[in-house]
Amino acid sequence: MHKHRQIFLAVILFLAASFNKANAKEILTWQECIKEAARNHPDLIAAGEGIKQSEASKKITASTLYPQINSNLNASTARTAKDDAAGSTADSYTYGASATQLLFDGTKTMNSVKAASENIKASKQSFKFTSATVRFRLRSAFINLLKAQESLHITQEIYNIRRANLELITLRYESGLEHKGALLTAEADLADAKYGISQSQRSVEVAQRELVKEMGRQQLTDIEVKGDFEVKDTAKDKPDFESLAKNHPSLLQLIAQRNAADFSLKSAYANFSPTLTGPAGANTTGSRWPPQGDQW
Repeated sequence: MHKHRQIFLAVILFLAASFNKANAKEILTWQECIKEAARNHPDLIAAGEGIKQSEASKKITASTLYPQINSNLNASTARTAKDDAAGSTADSYTYGASATQLLFDGTKTMNSVKAASENIKASKQSFKFTSATVRFRLRSAFINLLKAQESLHITQEIYNIRRANLELITLRYESGLEHKGALLTAEADLADAKYGISQSQRSVEVAQRELVKEMGRQQLTDIEVKGDFEVKDTAKDKPDFESLAKNHPSLLQLIAQRNAADFSLKSAYANFSPTLTGPAGANTTGSRWPPQGDQW
């Protein structure tokens, strides 16, 4: 009686572990996959950082148009040596500020700023193209996993049907109502169904790895997707290829890069033009601290 109780507890623990393992599988929808890929996909992160880099470069370039301010603080002492006597010392203190404003540089800075603006547009179009590419790969991986899951369910049903068929043929063979060839055929069909399950399980694992990669995860996790196949009949609608071509992110990115190159060329030619700046400064100098002499 005690032995039977131990066996019963072992079975209960095994079923509980199997139930927890089955519940550990993560079920994802299409929208959840999109949100995670938007946060974690390295290509999208790199494209977003490219936009920030272009914007920072524009700010650095445009800073030349604003006054350049410098401040200074100096203190010095000098000693004059004399024969057979202590030398005299002279102290000097100076502090102040100066500013320089660019007045004219042959439109060099303005063209550089325009080139930086076009580089920002190119970075944004690059982000759009990267986003579309990631969504396409993510959608393909999602559909492949959905198909692999359905294929696994079908192969499992085929296996159950062929196993039941084998049991029936075995009983008929043992009773003399079926010949051995039918029994061997049923056994071969069951082995083929078992191989189909193994093949479908490998396909599911491959599809899981692809989807996990496109979502930006670092490690493979046991996931499952849910959704329906929705096919829209758009073959009758003729797409506007000209409009699609004009608004394609790759084309817009190349146009922005071309414009940036034109502005950069104009900025380079502006180096031959004279540069006009307006300086201003104020200093206070004296031999004692704080100094009292003002200089403008």
